[in-house]
Amino acid sequence: MLARLAGAVRDIVRLLRVYRGGEILKYVDGEPPRVAVVLGAQVLSGGSPSSTLEARARHAGRMYADGRLDLLIPTGGLGQHPPSEAEVMARILEQEGVPELTIVLEDEARSTWDSAWLVSEMARRLGVGKVWVVTDPLHCVRTVGAFGEAGLAALAEPVYSSPMWRKPWSRRGQFMRETGALVWYRIKHGVGSRSRR
Repeated sequence: MLARLAGAVRDIVRLLRVYRGGEILKYVDGEPPRVAVVLGAQVLSGGSPSSTLEARARHAGRMYADGRLDLLIPTGGLGQHPPSEAEVMARILEQEGVPELTIVLEDEARSTWDSAWLVSEMARRLGVGKVWVVTDPLHCVRTVGAFGEAGLAALAEPVYSSPMWRKPWSRRGQFMRETGALVWYRIKHGVGSRSRR
């Protein structure tokens, strides 16, 4: 238990560094990934994307347009309003010029933890060993840890255009939420200790 708490303190220090504008720790080993996982966010009434969800999807679309990707995996299940987060992101990606055949949906996840495990299973079936994780800067710390715990190497791709980053009050709120979530993931899931589900 002490090791998990010490790990949580290290994660919080890393999160604080990101909050202050420092570089996000990235996984680097050989060639960069050609696959991006786009983490979901809220879908609004009528199936409209929240501004956070839209920022993430458009960022991933630009990565594809820049020639950095061969495959995109939007992840996120059904929230309060249909359709699923993954479906809404797929629609935005197609608007950004991403061909439908290069988009593979994971539309069951209800959390970052679920996304990590469900996408990791998909990646194994597809022969993918590492991915970019496209999400808000402060969410990157926990996301990279969760994907690593699920057995999939992840490289952070922070979305600085997200309102969760651009608006100071949103950034502060997300910092507090992510601090609690990091501690919870360490204690409940052993993120960073190589324990299993």
